[in-house]
Amino acid sequence: MQKSVLAEIVGALGRKEIRDIQKWLQSPSHNQRQDVIRLFDYLCKNLTNADDTTEKEKAWMAVFPGQPYDDAYMRQVMYFLLKAIEEFLVFSDVTSDKVQYQLALSRIYRKRKLEKAYKQAHRLGVESLEKQPLRSGYYLLNKFFFEQEEHEHRMAINQSAPANLQETADAFEKWFIEERLRISKDMLAHHRVYQKISYNHGLLEEALVYAGRNKMLEEPAIAAYYFTYMALTDPSEETYFDKLELFILTKMESFEQSEVRTLYRAALNYCTAKVNQGNLEYCRKALKFYRQGLDTGILIENNQIARYVFSNAVAFAMKVGEFDWAENFIEDYQQYLEEKHRKGTVNFSLARLYFEKGDYDKAQRYLVEFEYDDMLQNIVAKTMLLKIYYEQDELDAFESLLESLRIYLRRKEALDPARKAAYKNLISLMKKLLHLNPYSKAQTERLRHIVETTQPLMERDWLLKQLDGRR
Repeated sequence: MQKSVLAEIVGALGRKEIRDIQKWLQSPSHNQRQDVIRLFDYLCKNLTNADDTTEKEKAWMAVFPGQPYDDAYMRQVMYFLLKAIEEFLVFSDVTSDKVQYQLALSRIYRKRKLEKAYKQAHRLGVESLEKQPLRSGYYLLNKFFFEQEEHEHRMAINQSAPANLQETADAFEKWFIEERLRISKDMLAHHRVYQKISYNHGLLEEALVYAGRNKMLEEPAIAAYYFTYMALTDPSEETYFDKLELFILTKMESFEQSEVRTLYRAALNYCTAKVNQGNLEYCRKALKFYRQGLDTGILIENNQIARYVFSNAVAFAMKVGEFDWAENFIEDYQQYLEEKHRKGTVNFSLARLYFEKGDYDKAQRYLVEFEYDDMLQNIVAKTMLLKIYYEQDELDAFESLLESLRIYLRRKEALDPARKAAYKNLISLMKKLLHLNPYSKAQTERLRHIVETTQPLMERDWLLKQLDGRR
């Protein structure tokens, strides 16, 4: 029973839901079987207490004391309970949403040809849709549904009646464009992490052109995903990001928190790419997003902060010298990290902090304790160790780790090609730095020129700093 759908659902119910379902089951309209009620009470008591003995036979003993076990009958009781709970969950979901509730009533009254009732339900539904704050895909889809219901209603009365076909078509197109852009934005983000996965974007190109030519960017949902997609695919055109940034700062009440979170992450990914290209102005932009996202709770999901979000916040703070903010952030927000990643992520972040402060002994100690279970953090940790070894003249360790990192990068096929190229270039230039004649000004200047012009490249500023020290 523990592996059944019924057990999974009951185990996930909250206290209020359990009380509401108990009332639901007591109503003859929803359930007329006492054994269903007894089974629900038994499962709630045992599953919520994490009792591992909730097998069907034991449940049977509680529901039918003194009667011999009948598996077929037990399955029947379980089935009736499952259906009753599912009906409650659907009812609760629909009735908790005024828009969906009135839309369902409109459809029911239209099919029953109840003219006055239909008009009232439809009017109240449209009013509820317009009054609620969301202007996301939820708004566009329901606007289409109400137009569709009105069209069906008019055609049923009189085939020659003035039709709202244009309104219906316009509403559908807006929803379709929004969804196409939203899904393509997610496809793009997923592909950049998992290079071997490819996607067919279908009508995306046509949707982008159509959205730009038909004033669809006046719709917040379409504008948000349009600017997001364009910023990520054409990062050199910074006006797209500027519009996305302004949108995030001024229009977030139009979206559910989960949607806002995806827009924040897209903006932060854009900032990361810009910083990796050497544009440090985007460090402060990113840090502004992190601060606002933490203050509003947008970046805290299910009472947790993703370890990548945590690490990147520290990294951006380091680049602009916000050491106190970074230290306070690590102290105050580490409790939100998933427990299995907490120690590694905190050690990694503290290593970055002490490295930037110049306390290499503490940084190296935390790096040694770091749990290398993440590819990108592993690469960054090795890079930090390389810089420590070089600056402390531990050149044998430096050369050995350099070769180790080269082999590691070659084996990591899933790593973003641009990022991999940037680190490969770093390794190549670190080797040149290692074998540079410190007394040759010409060699130093040639290497400086290579460092300044190589694209893409990680740690450009650090390489230039080492060359400056050779003057």
